[in-house]
Amino acid sequence: MNETEQLIKRFQELAEKAYARDICLFTNFLNLNELDLFYKNENSFSYIDTDTFGGAMYCERKIIRFGNLNLPYPVSCIHIRPVLKKFSDTLTHRDFLGALINLGIKRETLGDILVCENEAYVFCLNSMADFIIDNLDRVKHTVIKCRKTDQIPETILYNIKEKKLNSASLRLDAVISEVYDYSRSQSQQIIRDRKVFVNGRLCENNSYTVKPEDTVTVRGMGKFIFDSVINNTKKGRYNILVKMFI
Repeated sequence: MNETEQLIKRFQELAEKAYARDICLFTNFLNLNELDLFYKNENSFSYIDTDTFGGAMYCERKIIRFGNLNLPYPVSCIHIRPVLKKFSDTLTHRDFLGALINLGIKRETLGDILVCENEAYVFCLNSMADFIIDNLDRVKHTVIKCRKTDQIPETILYNIKEKKLNSASLRLDAVISEVYDYSRSQSQQIIRDRKVFVNGRLCENNSYTVKPEDTVTVRGMGKFIFDSVINNTKKGRYNILVKMFI
């Protein structure tokens, strides 16, 4: 049994157990490819309520909930900050993730890591929160402090920059070309390489028409929200507004 088959089987086991016992069960954090596998097989679980959540809106790594949708997700948020910020190393997403993994923490117990100005907000399973707080005391050479929090600054949750662009069409490949300054053929290759997700679902259709509020993730490049068409030009092109995650 390959990894894909094992994951589908795991989804089935959780759904069937939650339904049979009338309880609520959760997966660990899943990446975009794993979530897409769930979405593609979602009809198989139509007999039970399901939804997904990663700790905040626009999180990429999410948990699936099978059963009672009124029960809270087992997700905590840990704020990690340098004790002496002016003496801190420059800390990146990779640095924070590496420090957590070096503690022996498995990636599937961690959600998104939001980084800004050498601080991080880490979503994790409730079961890992106290372990992280008790054991993580350094990232690179920087001494840090950890605490649980329910208050995440909007500037970090929604670190977005608006960008106005001119696109030949509203096709996915055309919009990606403008957003990331690619040629049309490069954008099409990225889509063929299965690196593009729309609203958390893998999209392999170059001609997909992007719609307002679509969230597009391009692996290795970033993420943006297609906001709106501002107007049409006399040459039949589109002036569009996108919101870039930075």
